[in-house]
Amino acid sequence: MFNKIKRLIAKRSSASYIEYLRDLGMRIGEGTDIFANPDDILIDATRPWLIDIGKNVQITRGVTILTHGYDWSVLKGIYGDVLGSSGKVTIGDNVFIGVNTTILKGTVIGDNVIVGAGSVVTGGTFPPNCVIAGNPARVICDTEEYHSKRIAAQKSEARELVREYYNVYNEIPPQDKLSEFFWLFEKREKLENQSFIDKMEKTGNYDFSMSVYLSSKPEFDTYDEFIKYCLDGE
Repeated sequence: MFNKIKRLIAKRSSASYIEYLRDLGMRIGEGTDIFANPDDILIDATRPWLIDIGKNVQITRGVTILTHGYDWSVLKGIYGDVLGSSGKVTIGDNVFIGVNTTILKGTVIGDNVIVGAGSVVTGGTFPPNCVIAGNPARVICDTEEYHSKRIAAQKSEARELVREYYNVYNEIPPQDKLSEFFWLFEKREKLENQSFIDKMEKTGNYDFSMSVYLSSKPEFDTYDEFIKYCLDGE
């Protein structure tokens, strides 16, 4: 009963739940976060010493991480013997785990990996610097290729975001609503908008992001020019 109450209290927030999992014996690096109500994820606590999660891992809603299986119950029903089922799960640094992903025992995920939403990672080793997705999950590209694709998609996705906001609310969106796209239009100087600063502070590499930001050029000179492109441009 005490352990159940402790678990319920721990699930009040991402930070408290991660600390609870660490207390159980899981190795979880700094900067790792759960972007969901902890009740909406399942991290196997039956063998906490078998879970090793690195730094700056982003865990989203519906993620399941398992270090054991109970499939042997079927075999026991047929053959009578008890056959154990367990395996370590290792997740590297700077990993994103998409919504409703399942990671099964015996999985090793390298550093700098993006795991697509709905993936079922059924074990095995996945290299660093790649994108994996599917059921069963497989490598679909490396992070360099994915980075190039995301750069190419920025203007079209931002324009759709602005146009649909305008269609729904009949007004131009405030800049905070474009806080993931501010590199397109913000002047290359010290940031003042807190929502932009918050994004730059993600993953604990603010200084590096700022150096890249300051050495780049925006696609548009002003926010007004950007909005004009979004609403009028082809």
